[in-house]
Amino acid sequence: MKKFLGLIGMLLLVVTLGACSKTNSSNNAKESSQATTSKVSGVNKDTLAVVIPSADHGWLAGVAYYAQKECKALGLKSYKVITSDNVNDQASQIDELISQKVGAVVLEPHTSELSVAARKIVKAKIPLIIFDRKVKADYNGFVAGSNTDIGKTTADFLGDKLQGKGTIATLSVPSSGSVSSERLAGFKAEMKAKYPDIKLVSMTADSFTQEAGLKTAKDMLTANKHVDAIFSIDDESSLGILQAINEAKRTDVKYLSGVGGSQSYFKKIKNNKSDITLFTATYSPTMIQEAIKEAKQVMDGKSVKKENIIPTTIVTKDNVNKFLNAKSPY
Repeated sequence: MKKFLGLIGMLLLVVTLGACSKTNSSNNAKESSQATTSKVSGVNKDTLAVVIPSADHGWLAGVAYYAQKECKALGLKSYKVITSDNVNDQASQIDELISQKVGAVVLEPHTSELSVAARKIVKAKIPLIIFDRKVKADYNGFVAGSNTDIGKTTADFLGDKLQGKGTIATLSVPSSGSVSSERLAGFKAEMKAKYPDIKLVSMTADSFTQEAGLKTAKDMLTANKHVDAIFSIDDESSLGILQAINEAKRTDVKYLSGVGGSQSYFKKIKNNKSDITLFTATYSPTMIQEAIKEAKQVMDGKSVKKENIIPTTIVTKDNVNKFLNAKSPY
């Protein structure tokens, strides 16, 4: 956890300092790199601009990391990863990018309020790939995972493991909007259809943090003397929930899920020696790489799929090694 926080701190420092656009030349090809910045300067018609929210959560730090990695891997001559703290800042950044006529934009909007700004990009005839969160605009492509599929897939995993009987506690985080509601709706719908004898009890947290997961799990465990499994909708929440289970010395909980792609939770899964089966469903920040690939294809005059929904994968101790990445901040 200390290592994780250190990496986040380093990333935020880089965001503050900013950097110039990456250019390839015979003199600096080996050493040139592109830092995440909140500024738009140094872009042109050959620049691919990746516009994302600031890393106020580990998952977003992962998005910034994998965006940098993919731009380098594709050998882009010019690119910039631009971050912002709020809707208004992001909209202003988009206006600047349009005025400077960049080659393409990959946009992860703060909220759907960025629909107006996205439509400006389209009107300016700049290729636009939307990532993770939808807007109302005629974009070239949309890349994301399926929150509903995450709920359904996790329900099938737990329902089969419990053989259709038992009690499952479900986590909701209303502040996350559709992320929470869609994951929970997919889970409940599948449970109702295929595992009607499994009882569901609710627990609500105010954010996707370990601290919030710890607090709400403590309350839930106090209120319920027996729980067979917990459907957590975020890896960081799961780390807090796991702490609550251990502190309460509960032996009834046999399964704990997660969602995302947190290296910290992957390590817990790999090194787990308890009687609790830890697993997660991927909604990985690595998906930004697919969005950037699509943007490059459009810049090269190729067409891409309008909707690219990346299916989730259940990660257990059996396959977790495939997902470990010591360099990733998330």
